[in-house]
Amino acid sequence: MPKAPRANGSSTPKKRTRKTTTEAAIPVEQPAMTSTRVAVASQPSLTIEERIRMRAYELYLQRNGSGGSPEQDWLQAQQEISAQQSAS
Repeated sequence: MPKAPRANGSSTPKKRTRKTTTEAAIPVEQPAMTSTRVAVASQPSLTIEERIRMRAYELYLQRNGSGGSPEQDWLQAQQEISAQQSAS
């Protein structure tokens, strides 16, 4: 038996909801970056580009991947590595 068509004005449309992020999916704690940063700065065998890449990734992890951009991380890392080299 076919369903009777609904009257357009008598019923309200259903509200759509978004799925929320569960607390289990959110990382609770990030590892300390200070030890990694020291290790990156003290490894002379790495090329400048590798050191910049590693530092940019550290910056990404520090902000938990939210906001910012890879370009901003790269430029900040580049400035920090350049400052470290000129200080040495």
